Amino acid sequence: MRVLKVLLLLSQLPPLSRSEARGAWPDCQERSTVFRDAGRFGLFGDLAGSVGAREGCWLGNCAASDKFLAATSGACGAACAKVKGCMFWSYHQATLMCFLRTGDLGRETSLEFVSGSSSCLPETEPQAAASAASAASAAVPFARAALWAAELPALRPCDAGVGSPGCDNPYAAMAVWRYAVNNLRMAVSGLSAEERGRHKSTVQYVQQVGVGISYFYSQPTAETFQEAVSNSLQLFGALQGWLRTAPSTEVPIKPLPSSAASGGGTFVSVAQLADGRTMPMVGFGTGQLVGQQAYDATLAALSVGYRHIDTAQAYGNEREVGAAIRDSGVPRNELFLVTKISDPADYKNLGARLEVQLQELGINYLDLYMLHSPADKESQEAAWRSMEALQQKGKVRSLGVSNFGVKELEELMAFATVKPVYVQNKFSIYTPGEQQLGESSLLAYARENKIQVMGYSVINPWPLLLPPMEDPHVVAIAARYRRTPSQVLHRWALQQGVAVIPKSATAARIQENAQILDFELAELDMRLLSGLVTLSESSPGASGIKPSWADDVYGLRGAPI
Repeated sequence: MRVLKVLLLLSQLPPLSRSEARGAWPDCQERSTVFRDAGRFGLFGDLAGSVGAREGCWLGNCAASDKFLAATSGACGAACAKVKGCMFWSYHQATLMCFLRTGDLGRETSLEFVSGSSSCLPETEPQAAASAASAASAAVPFARAALWAAELPALRPCDAGVGSPGCDNPYAAMAVWRYAVNNLRMAVSGLSAEERGRHKSTVQYVQQVGVGISYFYSQPTAETFQEAVSNSLQLFGALQGWLRTAPSTEVPIKPLPSSAASGGGTFVSVAQLADGRTMPMVGFGTGQLVGQQAYDATLAALSVGYRHIDTAQAYGNEREVGAAIRDSGVPRNELFLVTKISDPADYKNLGARLEVQLQELGINYLDLYMLHSPADKESQEAAWRSMEALQQKGKVRSLGVSNFGVKELEELMAFATVKPVYVQNKFSIYTPGEQQLGESSLLAYARENKIQVMGYSVINPWPLLLPPMEDPHVVAIAARYRRTPSQVLHRWALQQGVAVIPKSATAARIQENAQILDFELAELDMRLLSGLVTLSESSPGASGIKPSWADDVYGLRGAPI
């Protein structure tokens, strides 16, 4: 059934708001408020002994600290109630930091904080101290993420509809709206049933706009696109004030079933491929680097310790990459060098193409050679047979493919004598393994068939419009680790057993991307990052989630909206 248009101006709706403080939890919390300290009211005590604090303490000493890492605001309030002399507490939701105060020098508005007195705490005392490793609940910035997505500049060309100047990919634009509305749904779902009841008409409009987005995917026309976009614009215009000030939503985290465990295993910096050869898990990608820039960037990467270099026929930079390798002075036997045959027209003449590539790189063998994309069955089989022969001759050591989904891998595995040991695909929080996600997980298939996954464009929005490094979900997690979003996203991939090839033209970013081996993301944060795909792929209001194999860590299946 076609979605009804929003006939009333949403700007006239009563704005969503939290209940006024009434003394009981959770309404006693002062939202978007922090108690000032000015160096006078910090409560320095033994938080390790009193509340079991382990992380986030002043100078790393939890035996003499006024702050610590707490799982939730409720845990922070409970800690204040237990610590002698504590009168007030303030909780920073993005970093999970709990600050304990002996007095109040005044209040300041700060969107990411909630605060309360020592009597403001849940009836059932939660575990006070948090470890970065686990928590019974998580503070999730759904409201900020919803507004961020809805206000992305990349969306604006499509506001006027399909065919508007600059609206090159309406499907990518609608995917952003889907992400925005799913985050909005979860932000509103986090309100109490009483609060949702007071704003029943607003809740209904949120549901209606979600149905409109789902309808576009079932009936993708210019008209259904425009209707969904127009209604979404009105909805977010009406709710932007609330979204800007709404705190993070506390989401209960259910244990991950053993059958759905990530299966990443213990992280290693060097992978052993199925053919017995080894490969550094962090490489340097050279896509879109050309000429002098390609030379300089590759040389910089080698100088800071990269030993895995990835290029391709299509990049047009094999000569410059080879020159940088030669001038670096790094011995050939310390390097893992990878390139690809990119033009399907060359697949039937692959041997000759490889010789040209080896000459340009200035080497006599490759550590790994791959098909850059699938081709027609005849060309693909001919190319693979040539690669198998070249491996026998010692020209290439390992064989792989790029941009192959599960279906294409199954077809290749059916005829290959030498099985591929490596697949290089788009791998990001929104597209973990394939540009268009299917019913089967590429990562699960690869693990089952002993194929090493290499993720490219981990921080690149393509093929969507959502820039992962700016996502409030990612930014909040990065802040907790005092790392950059790029480092957190690449580390997220590595901890799933996915190798990465970050690319940059600047020395500072090359160095930054190399520093992803000296910290570890907690299981909870891994799950929160992996679960973002359900917000970007699921149809608002549907009973299930997409992709079906993803971890429903945010609870979309049971959301009341």
